[in-house]
Amino acid sequence: MNKLANCCAKAYGLMDKHDIRQLYQFVKSLDEEFQEYRWPELLPCYAQARFENNDKLVEFLAQAVNALKLGKTLALHTHYRRVLAAACLSACINESVDCWRSKQLRQALWLEALKPLSFNSHDIAFYRHWVALISRVQQQRVPPEVEFAPQLNSVFRYKFWPLMKQSAGFCRYFTGQRFKHTKKSRSALLMDYQKGQFLLAFPHKLHTPFYVSAEQLEQWQPTNEPTASDILESLVKHRDFLLEARPSTLQTPKALLTAINRYANASGSLNAVIQQIRKVPYLSESVHQSVIENERINNDEAAKMDIKQAYLWLGAKRASIILATAFLQHQFSLNSIPLHKALMQRINLLCTLLEKLSQSSGIKLPTPAPLLALLSGADLFRHPDLLKSSKWPKVSVIEHFYCSSWVGSALDPADFRRSRQLVARWQLPEKTHLLLDPEQTTDKKLTALFYVAHFLAVKVYHPQAELSDSAQKLLDSCYEALGATPTSAQKVQQIAAFESHCHSPL
Repeated sequence: MNKLANCCAKAYGLMDKHDIRQLYQFVKSLDEEFQEYRWPELLPCYAQARFENNDKLVEFLAQAVNALKLGKTLALHTHYRRVLAAACLSACINESVDCWRSKQLRQALWLEALKPLSFNSHDIAFYRHWVALISRVQQQRVPPEVEFAPQLNSVFRYKFWPLMKQSAGFCRYFTGQRFKHTKKSRSALLMDYQKGQFLLAFPHKLHTPFYVSAEQLEQWQPTNEPTASDILESLVKHRDFLLEARPSTLQTPKALLTAINRYANASGSLNAVIQQIRKVPYLSESVHQSVIENERINNDEAAKMDIKQAYLWLGAKRASIILATAFLQHQFSLNSIPLHKALMQRINLLCTLLEKLSQSSGIKLPTPAPLLALLSGADLFRHPDLLKSSKWPKVSVIEHFYCSSWVGSALDPADFRRSRQLVARWQLPEKTHLLLDPEQTTDKKLTALFYVAHFLAVKVYHPQAELSDSAQKLLDSCYEALGATPTSAQKVQQIAAFESHCHSPL
């Protein structure tokens, strides 16, 4: 049995069941195929050809495909993307939350996606409804504005309009759908859609496709005639359905780091560093912008500098800090987890707290506060409690003063592997490495500042959380090292919470 037939058979069998594990496994297998191939996009059309008058199966497969594609567009974390797709499929079978709870569904994100929309709904619920709209447009072949209008003009338009803009590249037709020329008696299949351009191919010339614009497509009308299943089967291994391997969103730019390290050790050239920076637009922009914003240089002079001149003016060490900050900001903005906004708010609050405490105590930070805060929270982007939850974990007891205390986890040095790797790869100061390693604390005043900042951050969001006996003793010693009191620290906390615009239950 070929891949399309096998997949359709599995989907058909799942529609009569309420099996949570099998639904997720089905989505997982599709998503794994989507890493290398586009052939799953052919499933709705194949179902139309092989299972006549089974619109429910077509919608089931369309929602699976659209959910996974939307998840990639929004750069959702892998687990997040798969839960979204599984939730869409379960809603196709039965939209009742109570029904799925009775089937032992306990996954918080999945349950949130099935709940009716409200102003407190999690993003995944809005994503699910958006996927359903896209699938209906493709299946019913109605103009998007007609299907989307009720939601875009509803009380939830503040959520749906951004989705409309972010998924502007969505195609209103199924891949593999048959079109017929209005003047010439010839048919063509839709192979792909990219940036307003439709890729069509004649059934007898599948290996020589051609592009038509949205205006030119008016001469091609979609037909009700299903595409023959044997033609769709031949497209599974078509070269245009093979995806290029894409690096992980959190992959460190190894070529750039190698060039920086060689230049720092006098075994490589500056030109190699500049060449690598120029390959990544947001990195080159960060270097240039840092020079422009510096008060020690005239704006006109800074604007005339190229990347090489800007790098030399900043110096290798300062440039590395700027590049590392830009890299982390960009990568963390791409790798969206279910509680991404909440985590970024806490990191922004920590950044402000570090800056304020540094100013009030006169203790200099080893790296700028924005980078130190990003490094501190780096490992939380992979923390299991944040990958599977729809709400931030409650913190009742604070046992230590590192980022994992924000989710109520016990102190485990293994939880900071990612942050320490980033410090080493970007050749950041040794003091930064020591701050992020619970097993090594040398500078008492700097460590005290770091601990107090984390404590104040967690107390903004969990004011009722209590300190363990050991944590209370450590906090008292930190205040003593900083020459601060709980009252003065609370004033810093209030100012930082106001300036960072963080959300608080207070």
